[in-house]
Amino acid sequence: MRNSKLFYIALFIIPWLTVPLLGKSSFKKYLPAAIFICTFTKAIDLFGEKKKWWRFYKGIPPMDSMTFFNFGPYFVTSLWILKLTFGKFPLYILSNFILHIFFIYLGGLKLVSWFKIFTLDKLSKSQYLAIDFLRALLLYGFQYINEGRRDGSFRGQSEVLRAKRHNEWRNARCEGQPSFEPRDSR
Repeated sequence: MRNSKLFYIALFIIPWLTVPLLGKSSFKKYLPAAIFICTFTKAIDLFGEKKKWWRFYKGIPPMDSMTFFNFGPYFVTSLWILKLTFGKFPLYILSNFILHIFFIYLGGLKLVSWFKIFTLDKLSKSQYLAIDFLRALLLYGFQYINEGRRDGSFRGQSEVLRAKRHNEWRNARCEGQPSFEPRDSR
C-alpha cells in the first residue's frame, strides 16, 4: 500500500511539472475549460460508480484514486490538447480520438487497473470510448463559447459577417442624425 500512495502522489504531481511550459497566457486562457471538464468528469465518475459502470480504488483518504487521475494527468492533458489544437477542430478531434484509442484499446485501461486507479465493470470499451469522445466535444465546445464571450464574437466567424454586423450596428446607432457625406463642389 505504501508504494500505491507514492504512485498516487506521483500521478498527481508529475503532470503539473509540465504546466510552466504552457506559458502563463495559455494557462489562463484554457484554465476555465480544464476546470469545467474535470468537474464534469468527477460528476460522471460519481454517476457511473452508482450505476456500476466502473469501480474506483481507495486512493489516499479523503480522495479516491480517480481524483488523483482526474486532477493530475487528465487536467493537465486538457490544457495541453487545447493549447496545441484549439482553433483547428479537425486536428483536435483526430488527436483526441487517437489518444482515446491508445488509452482504451492499447494498454491504458490495463495500466490503470494494474495500478489500482479504476476498472470498468458494466461498461464496455466502446461505451467508454463514446463517453470520452463526448467529453472531448464538451471540452472544445466550452472553450469555443468561452473564447466567443471573451472576444465579443465567436471564433471561426468570417470577417464579412463581423463587418456586416458592425455596419448594421453603426447604421442603427446613426439613424436620425444628419449625414456627413461630402458635398459636390461644382
